[in-house]
Amino acid sequence: MRILGIDPGSETTGWGVIDGDGPRYSLVECGAIRAASGQKFPARLLKISNALEEIIQRHNPQACAIEDG
Repeated sequence: MRILGIDPGSETTGWGVIDGDGPRYSLVECGAIRAASGQKFPARLLKISNALEEIIQRHNPQACAIEDG
């Protein structure tokens, strides 16, 4: 199973993709999406959304986990 993990933030959003089958998991790719703090909030959200859409299309995860706090 391929899983996308997201650590959301309005300026920096971390993400990672792992493959796993039970007790074994391996890192596929990870990174950070950085939006300039000087940008207006809607522009930052659009940048993050566009980047996550590209990551999802590239890796085709079967599940997603998002940090809640």
